[in-house]
Amino acid sequence: MRSRYSAYCLRDIDYIYRTYHSSVRADNPKQALAAFAANSHFIALKVLSCEQDSQQGYVSFNVRYMQQNVVYEFTERSRFVFEDAWYYVDGVLADTAPVKVNRNAPCPCNSGKKFKQCNLHRLSGS
Repeated sequence: MRSRYSAYCLRDIDYIYRTYHSSVRADNPKQALAAFAANSHFIALKVLSCEQDSQQGYVSFNVRYMQQNVVYEFTERSRFVFEDAWYYVDGVLADTAPVKVNRNAPCPCNSGKKFKQCNLHRLSGS
């Protein structure tokens, strides 16, 4: 899970696509993955729990990211299967309501600056 999150942060679309299970790749075209990654600034990943056996595993995690001046957050329980490597199959998501960031509020990226003065999220393409 951490490697997929890092790939989104780095916009490594080939890695993200390659780590989808072959049964779900058609539902996740590279163009859509690239558009999402390009328009998002990822703030935080928190792994909540992991469980696995030799053929499948589950990872529960929480992610926060920004698009423009809105913070999105969701929790997911992802399912992975092991073939020659671990592949993401699907997940159960629980979204929280998006929060618009006031320009004078502290930036949610934890830069220590006001949102209006922070360039970290702007430099990432969002």
